[in-house]
Amino acid sequence: MFRKAAVRVEWRIWLALVWSLGWFLSQQYLLYTEREALLVNLPRVADHWGRLPPGALSAIGLYALMMLGLYSLFAFLNVAAFRLLLAPRLEARTQVLALLAQLILATLVAQLGASWLTPYSVSGDLLLIVLHSVSGRVIFAGLALLLALYFSTFLVLYSTGSRRRKVVIVAVLASSGLALSWGAHNERKALAEDARPDVIVIGVDSLRPDHLKRFGAPFEVMPNLERFLDGARVYSDVLSPQPHTFPSTVSILTGQWPVTNGARGNLFPVDRIDRIASVAHKFKADGYDTAFAMDETRFANIDQSYGFDYLFSPGMGSREVLLSFVADNALLNVLAATPLMNWLLPDVYGNRALSALYRPAAFSARLTGGLRDVDPRKPLFLYVHFCAGHWPYMPAPPFDSDHLDLLLRGNYFDASSDYLRSLAAADVQFGTLLEDLRRQGRLNNAVVVALSDHGEDFNLSKDVLQGERGKLLDINVNGHGGSAYRSAQVSVLFAIRGYGATTLPPGTRGEPVSLVDVAPTLTHLVNLPAARPGEFDGVDVLGKPPSPERVRYVESSYFPNSLNSPKINEADVAGEVAGMYRITAAGRIEVKPSWIAYQLKYRQRAAYLGDWLVAFDQSPDGMPIVLKRSSRQWWPFADAPKEAPKDELIRRLCMHWQNDEVIGRRCSELVRHPGSEIVVTALSH
Repeated sequence: MFRKAAVRVEWRIWLALVWSLGWFLSQQYLLYTEREALLVNLPRVADHWGRLPPGALSAIGLYALMMLGLYSLFAFLNVAAFRLLLAPRLEARTQVLALLAQLILATLVAQLGASWLTPYSVSGDLLLIVLHSVSGRVIFAGLALLLALYFSTFLVLYSTGSRRRKVVIVAVLASSGLALSWGAHNERKALAEDARPDVIVIGVDSLRPDHLKRFGAPFEVMPNLERFLDGARVYSDVLSPQPHTFPSTVSILTGQWPVTNGARGNLFPVDRIDRIASVAHKFKADGYDTAFAMDETRFANIDQSYGFDYLFSPGMGSREVLLSFVADNALLNVLAATPLMNWLLPDVYGNRALSALYRPAAFSARLTGGLRDVDPRKPLFLYVHFCAGHWPYMPAPPFDSDHLDLLLRGNYFDASSDYLRSLAAADVQFGTLLEDLRRQGRLNNAVVVALSDHGEDFNLSKDVLQGERGKLLDINVNGHGGSAYRSAQVSVLFAIRGYGATTLPPGTRGEPVSLVDVAPTLTHLVNLPAARPGEFDGVDVLGKPPSPERVRYVESSYFPNSLNSPKINEADVAGEVAGMYRITAAGRIEVKPSWIAYQLKYRQRAAYLGDWLVAFDQSPDGMPIVLKRSSRQWWPFADAPKEAPKDELIRRLCMHWQNDEVIGRRCSELVRHPGSEIVVTALSH
């Protein structure tokens, strides 16, 4: 009798395991077919598969083991519940069909749960059509409730058995409680012994200021940020030195132009970047704890070498990229936003790069939990960057409209409701962080900066640049990073506010400001040791407001044609640029040295003075243009109106980028044009 029971149990387990693991593998195959076009480009980055770093391959192996364990647990849980609740009441010949029916039901509910929580993932899309109707959602809710009651009954009956069973149940409940409490708020239990203010920098990726109500938008999708700005000193004319996240962030941290700090584009080699110039090193040397948090690290590899004691970000490099290709299945997607996933797969939890699985609250929980490890008695320099506003934008809810499209009116009739939805998600994170900092006592004496790294271009009607003869200037009008003169991409937010013992008068200021001014302003505000002469390219905007005659510089990044589209195809982008990148021995992805000159050659460069700018486009042989910002009019350099300070601007532009080979040649070409000899004089010195 015992042997027959053992055979039956073993048979049930094997049936459940085959079903569960077959379910997992079928999802992975479907995922592969969806992403095959992207995967074929990976060997071009690694030269061949055998050169992928061991850490990347081990991450995939660990993921596979975890998923096999998770789906095996699903199988064993189903068998255990079946044995206790149904098997004693069924004849032997009907148990097979009954267990199979239970597995089908549990799988269906899990798959529908993935469709509900992650509707735009590959796994979630499988049954999404079922949930589009009210009847489908009612059926899903009924099945989920039935299954919850079934397994709850199993747990109750199981726990009334032997002492060993009780220990198992208590252990499971205790571990679940600890996991759920991971993201709980913590009060600051000790008063700071240091009277210096905490310094908090909060970046919102891709935020163009003209989409805030304060700057004229006919809608309000970021109420938390708007309330912050009401009590802050806000600058209305701020430029990003380069409209891509990584070079912009490095310029914020160093107070230097990209030509000075070496961060000339996303994923530029780390040995070319002056990481020691990061202001975080200054704060650290002066006794501050320093922390950095960004929820998308794929193109912004900011790590401890920039002066940070703590990182509250997903992993970066080839490990994270490879994991993103396989991390999409029903059980994972259902658990993706739970603290348990932060423990099992921290590179998945709260990772904006995995947009289909991303939950903004998960990154906020990661950040809150990380701040608990920081000594509350020491002042804190914290840099947080929220990437919810970045492409791919938050799509409309698949089941009910949020009516954001109704806000698009007036000059904003052709704006993007998905972009507004993304900004709204980032705003919730912004408000959550401020509330967490308040609870921890970090706003009792603090300086908080709110900024954006770059804007976002949709080629809106209100952004059109038009010449005297009606000719439109329509180069790189989508996304960001491709233009040095389109306001939608280069105009950014910069506001600074004091809390508690640190006070700053609020208001709006119109001086010409750049993001390179953030580091020197904060350094002087909290009385860090004086900067060495020439250490900062930026200025302290609080100590000495910038002159209206100040010239500011903006350069674009290399911008592949596949990105200049309202609808980006990732496979097309990878096919165009994958060969430009490599994986280092440390597992980081960076531009190959042999492609750096090419990327520096094909980009735009602009110098700004007041209402005017002069710019070179990305054509190596093109002549500069002159643009009036207020009217959005442009002219060829030789045809610009007399009031345009074109000679001063072209002289300054050529001096700023004089070490770029392409600029020397293009500036020399201007000798052939009347009124441009001043350029040659400047370059000869």
